[in-house]
Amino acid sequence: MKTHTFLKTALVAGLLAISGTSFAASSTVTTTFTGTIANSCSMATGAVGVLALSANGMSMKTSNLGGTAGSFTLTCTGTANMTIAVPNVTGGVNAAPYVKTSFLYSPAGTEIASGTGNATAVSQPSGIYTVGMGVGAGVVLATGDYASSVVTTITPN
Repeated sequence: MKTHTFLKTALVAGLLAISGTSFAASSTVTTTFTGTIANSCSMATGAVGVLALSANGMSMKTSNLGGTAGSFTLTCTGTANMTIAVPNVTGGVNAAPYVKTSFLYSPAGTEIASGTGNATAVSQPSGIYTVGMGVGAGVVLATGDYASSVVTTITPN
């Protein structure tokens, strides 16, 4: 009987020991996540610009009275460099002495690039940009129909 009592006592003690050590103290773990968003950009055409003749007849510009700049919308996950090209003008003003100039304005209206050749504005954010241009010389422009285009190229940073 003593053996039976001893085994019973040992069994109860063992169960208590097991139940006391079978539950660990609480602990925490941190799971880390990473990801990359590549810089990408897109452009959408906005308003068409209007060339207006100067009072002296020697230039047609978007900045002359009655003229308006064109626009486009830039959407980027980061920023982009933008390059504007010299205006392509039809209407007989592609030879000397005519000077063609393009202008790029920030969404705030500040000129950020201009020139008679390619001009670049660096690290520009998303927004609505305006593009202007002009053609002129020291002579009165000939009558006729004129059309112009300025190509803007973007390169995401």
